[in-house]
Amino acid sequence: RMASHVPRVRMLYRKICKELYHYSATRPVWGEFIQEARARFEENRNITDEAKIQSLIKEGEQWLVDNKCGDPYIVPTNPGGTKFQRNVPPSLEIVEKHS
Repeated sequence: RMASHVPRVRMLYRKICKELYHYSATRPVWGEFIQEARARFEENRNITDEAKIQSLIKEGEQWLVDNKCGDPYIVPTNPGGTKFQRNVPPSLEIVEKHS
């Protein structure tokens, strides 16, 4: 049976990894950041005291709030990116009208 905090810890780890991506200029630097984060999670892996676990989760969530990147990296072709819908193909209605 999975402990109730495990999904929250997984989600927190994923969010931290994604947030760290915005602070790194290259993938190798990002990898170093992730290794540091992973080491921090591994340090606390065997804690069984539920109050301590909840405290660590709240600490991690607060870190995310405090360290939110003001200029996150957005893939250029994704929504919000510089190339999103730059050369959108015309809709079928327009194509059929002018055919």
